[in-house]
Amino acid sequence: MSQWSKTNDVLGTANRGDAAESGLCTLCRADCQGKCETFLSSMVGRKLLYPRDFGRITAGAQNTTHVGVSYNSLRINGYNYGANGLPQGVSNSADDCIFPNVSLETEFGSAVKTKSKIPIMTGALGSTFIAAKYWSSFAIGAALVGIPIVVGENVVGIDKEAVIENGRIKKAPELDRRIDTYLRYYDGYGAIIVQMNVEDTRNGVAEYVIEKYGDKVIIELKWGQGAKCIGGEIQVTSIEYAAFLKNRGYVVDPDPTSPEVQAAFKSGAIKSFARHSRLGYTDMSSTNQVQENFMSAVAYLRKIGYKRISLKTGSYGMEALAMSIKYASDAKMDLLTIDGAGGGTGMSPWNMMENWGVPSVNTPALQSN
Repeated sequence: MSQWSKTNDVLGTANRGDAAESGLCTLCRADCQGKCETFLSSMVGRKLLYPRDFGRITAGAQNTTHVGVSYNSLRINGYNYGANGLPQGVSNSADDCIFPNVSLETEFGSAVKTKSKIPIMTGALGSTFIAAKYWSSFAIGAALVGIPIVVGENVVGIDKEAVIENGRIKKAPELDRRIDTYLRYYDGYGAIIVQMNVEDTRNGVAEYVIEKYGDKVIIELKWGQGAKCIGGEIQVTSIEYAAFLKNRGYVVDPDPTSPEVQAAFKSGAIKSFARHSRLGYTDMSSTNQVQENFMSAVAYLRKIGYKRISLKTGSYGMEALAMSIKYASDAKMDLLTIDGAGGGTGMSPWNMMENWGVPSVNTPALQSN
């Protein structure tokens, strides 16, 4: 059986010959100047870690096709007689059983129900430049359709105009813009969800949002950063902006305050910087500690006024997936989102996107076993 294609548009790479499982051509020559991932990696190094054209693309991972199953494997089986799920006032006659009469509305939530006109929602659109650039399109479209949209992590932290004093947000114009754009067109269906990572928690995002917007917003706790379970990056090409992000408390690589890095940037040897976030729970060594911390965080959010709380978990292994389901259930949370590493707008290393964790299609089957 032939291997899957090693052509990868997201990295701009392609194998000239047949691809071995390793990603090499079956015949790899020293004098070849092709576009394979191995050749380009040896020339441009870390540039091949991330999707090309950052800030202008949304990428889709092929991680499910690599393990032999994808959404294409799911089949819808119809039936040729009868009518099930009829709403009140609709008969089982052929004149009533027509597709314009079908309702796709759904709802989620524990004590407070959130309604959605169709059973879909956006992924987390956070601090990446494409999320900011196209937020109006995303938010207005989601509000008009009546589906939830998620403001991802770090939106306040990377905002040059945001004011943070003594660990509390005093001004957050970009976060306000995103929430206000959605709420302007919100008609009772859908929701605006604001996500928090380690830095957001430290900066007081939850307190700022509840004080300004009350229960109009769902707050979301985050396990893992950068959409998965890594540090989470954006790429910036300004050394001044990189230094600003470092002063805001982020991990920036390379260090823009280093004299050697500043000299290298001035000479053109360094052209960009990556901003990383931190991972939570690194100081905990047992599931009991994680559970206790998680329950305390949920209790605190309820205490300050949140009526709807969700959890977003990264593309971890089976233990963490089971933990997220159990803890979210015990805490009577309103929504649990499990990331299957299906793609994104950001700077997640691409091989991680393709090969890390449990793909979303496989998760239900593995959990049931």
